[in-house]
Formats: sequence, C-alpha cells, structure tokens
Amino acid sequence: MSNSTPEVSTHLKSSVKARVSAKINLWKTRIARELSGGQTGGTSEGNSVRLYFDGDEAFESMLKAISQATHYVHLEMYMFASDAVGQKFATTLSDKAREGVPVRVLYDAIGSMEADKMQWADMRDAGVSVVEYRPVAFWRKRSGIIGRNHRKNLVIDGALAFTGGMNLTDVWSAQSQGDSAWRDTQCRVIGPAAHDLNQLFIDSWRYATEEKIFHRPAPLPLHEDEHIPHMDGYQSTQSGTQSRCVVVGSLGLRTSKEIRRLFSVNLARATHSIKMTMPYFVPPRRLRTALRKAKQRGIDIHILLPRDSDVKVVDWLREGLYPEMLRWGITLREYLGPILHAKTMTVDDQIAIVGSTNFDILSVVMNREVALVVFDERITAELNQQWSNDLALSERVTNQWEGIRPWWRLVLAKLGCLLIRRL
Repeated sequence: MSNSTPEVSTHLKSSVKARVSAKINLWKTRIARELSGGQTGGTSEGNSVRLYFDGDEAFESMLKAISQATHYVHLEMYMFASDAVGQKFATTLSDKAREGVPVRVLYDAIGSMEADKMQWADMRDAGVSVVEYRPVAFWRKRSGIIGRNHRKNLVIDGALAFTGGMNLTDVWSAQSQGDSAWRDTQCRVIGPAAHDLNQLFIDSWRYATEEKIFHRPAPLPLHEDEHIPHMDGYQSTQSGTQSRCVVVGSLGLRTSKEIRRLFSVNLARATHSIKMTMPYFVPPRRLRTALRKAKQRGIDIHILLPRDSDVKVVDWLREGLYPEMLRWGITLREYLGPILHAKTMTVDDQIAIVGSTNFDILSVVMNREVALVVFDERITAELNQQWSNDLALSERVTNQWEGIRPWWRLVLAKLGCLLIRRL
C-alpha cells in the first residue's frame, strides 16, 4: 500500500492539473472569441512576440526591419518628429523607397504638427508616399480636430509588425534624454497577427487617400527554429514560443465599441487579478462600472498611474476619481520616475495586452487605436516583471493622498470628478 500511495497522489495531481488547464484554455477561448469579432481577421495562431521596454532597443529593431523589407513598408504614426530619432526613420524610409520598395507613411496632423515640413518633402522626393491624417484645415477633405489616428504601427511585408506606445521622437531615447527618457512598452510580432495589423493600416490609408491597396496573402505561421528568410535575427528569442494573438483595432468615430469591448470583456472574464499600467486614466461611465463590478466579484485590481503625466489636465481629471476608486477597494499606485507612457494590461497572469489605447474617453470613443492581445503565460510573465520593476519607483495612493497636493490641484480634481461623472 505504501508503494502505491505516491502513484495515486501523482495521478490525482496530474488529473487536477489537467482539469485546471482545460478550464484555463476554455476561458482563453471565450475571451478570444468575444474579442475577435471586431475589425480584423480574428484569432491567429503561431505568432512570435517580443516585448521592448527600452526605446533605443525598439527603434534599432524597427530601423533594421525597415532596411530588410522586400515588398513594402507601412507606417502609421501619431507623432513623427523631426529630431534625431525622427530623422533616422525618415532617412531609412527614404533609402528603402529609393530601392524601389513601396513605402507608405501616414502621420497624424495634430500629433506630428511640430514636424518640419521639409522632412515630408524630402521623403516624398525619395519616393515615399507621405499622407497627413485628418489635417486641421476645414477647407481640406477629411479634415477635423477630433478623431485622431493615435496608433504607432509599423508593418513590414505583412509578416512582421511593431505596435505599442512609442512614437518616433527623442523623448523615448535614453541616448538622447538620459535618465529622463519616457517609460513605455513596445512589442514586435512575427506571424499572421502582423497581417491583421496591416489590414488596419490599409483601412486607415483608404480613409485618408481613397486609394485601395491590393491585399497580399497572409504570411504563413512561424514554426520552431523557422524565421522569415530575409529577416535574419528576427526569430523568437524563445525558440519554439508560439503565441495565440488577437488584434483589436478601432476605426475612430465609425466604431466606438471595439476598445471598450477590449477592456470590458477582460474585466468581466477575469477570475482573480488585473494589473494595468495606464498614463491617461479618464474612463467613461461604462468602463467605471466594469471596474466596480469586477472588484465586487473579488478580482484583485491594481492600476499603475503617473503622478505627473505630460498632459496636466488629464492628471487633474484622474485625481477626481481617486475617492471613488479607493472606496471600491481598487489598488492605485503613482509612478514617480520619468514620464510614464506605457499602455499595458495583464489578466490572471495568462493574458498580456499591449497597444496604443488609453483607458479614457478619447481612446474608447474617438481615436483610431490598436491593441495586441497575447494569450501566452511567458509574455505575460515578462510584462509582470516590468510591472514589478516599475513598482520600485512608485507610491501607493491612500486616503491621505490629498495631503501631498496643493490646494488648487485639489479644487481642479473635484471639478474634474463632476465632469467625468457626466461622461
């Protein structure tokens, strides 16, 4: 009998583990199904995903990918500056266009309003197709103020893509800014999810230009030890890691529910924890309700926010929500390091979300946004490790938070609270 006990115990543990694994897979499938009904091809298998937390490293990989493109380069960027980083990309894109490779660049008129117009002229002279998204000029077609293209997407040959929170400007570069470089997260995906990101670009390009880009076949999924032949060095850093992904993209004012669904589905399906890093936190009523209901179900919700972002009015509006969030039992922490710009979320240590979308009314209702949802425990663990690193530079928000604010900021927070409750 004593010899059989360990065997029985091992069998029971294996059986329990199998049942838990089956439940987790079912839970992931349900989330993927709910999220994949939007503007892309749905769930894709066989993706290789890599995260970047350092701007210079991300930029280097993006520039290398552009230089190795053989079919086309598609870039849609909210902020494309004319500083050192912006000029590097302008030069690399121009060089690729001179090789005869189609290069299309879509920049947002407001996000890139400080860029030197000669930069665009030089790129066009080199053969780059450069288009301004929603110019701020009422006499021009498809102009306007609201409804920006807030994405930061680079797609190479429909097979490799970058997305996240990093714009093309010096503030993300430690080489340029030193210790004051902004804290952000970017990701690279090789595989069919890159094709889905390209579909979003194609829609944006058609909206801005009325020009149809002919679709190319989706890339084949990557397999272990395989990589795209002309992209040496871009295979997964973890051999054999294949991730299921969903690309969630909103098309601005035309589809206001995709980003809201991204957050509400994950909040509703979470079983034990949510970790969110969010620079601009001004959620509309439905998302505030989703947070409250998740907390009432016992979900452990942690949100990392900047104490001082680059948009002061958002800080004042956000602080107006602190009393309510603390009353619900949500854990809030304020990042005290350089500007925090990362937009990430992990769900139950099983799902990682990286993208351009903020937890605010602009991202949910007005802007073109994108998020890559990755169903991979290893990617989620890497994102959670960066979360832990960021917590070392943060302080918890307590009920005494008002004591460290000047009186005028508290007044603005109260006014902000009244405004947010009407959204």
